[in-house]
Amino acid sequence: MTEQERLKIFREIETGAVTDAMVQHQVGCWMKGIFPTEPGMKIYGRARTAQFSYVVPPDKEINQFEIIERCKPGEVMVWNVPSEANICGENIMHFLGNHQLNGLIIDGYTRDVETIKGMGIPQFTKGAAIAPAPRNCRVVARDLDVPVNCGGAVVQPGDYIFGDSDGVLVVPEEHIDLILNQAVLNMEYEKRMEQAINENADSSAIAEVFKTKVLYKEN
Repeated sequence: MTEQERLKIFREIETGAVTDAMVQHQVGCWMKGIFPTEPGMKIYGRARTAQFSYVVPPDKEINQFEIIERCKPGEVMVWNVPSEANICGENIMHFLGNHQLNGLIIDGYTRDVETIKGMGIPQFTKGAAIAPAPRNCRVVARDLDVPVNCGGAVVQPGDYIFGDSDGVLVVPEEHIDLILNQAVLNMEYEKRMEQAINENADSSAIAEVFKTKVLYKEN
């Protein structure tokens, strides 16, 4: 499956179908407490990760704008930030949008939420905070594209991220086609179930629809 084919599926399916696929095949993980700045935001793409820390000389810090410049269009940044204060605001999100990234997920906090809500750029965080993170709470080169903890989920560089108002899912790169193919089957099943319920099906009829749920098998 090509990257464009994957992104097309991501755009068309629901997180519920993906999360069921993850359960069916016992792969992937779920973030806790990470939600969109604006309900209705949807995020998807390959993860580029950054672990923030408190940088002291002789280490050289890399700021948020420089991190964005290292990413490719369509990618999703995932940051772990050890601070109860904000690490992001309107300017960073605008810069991110100019570089055509698919969004930003922070195990941490943001500001300028009312402006960001209207920007149309997906942002998922633990919430809002007006106080700024310490000036030396930044990233160094060795902490780019490393495994990071985000909402209790370990995200590897290259993992696939999928999130909406229900939360954020993480699918390992090596399993993405399996999960997406299963999710497509799950969506077809959900349509059959919805049709049955709309037609006032009884519990016996619902049980028959349930039998049509298919487990995808790789060749």
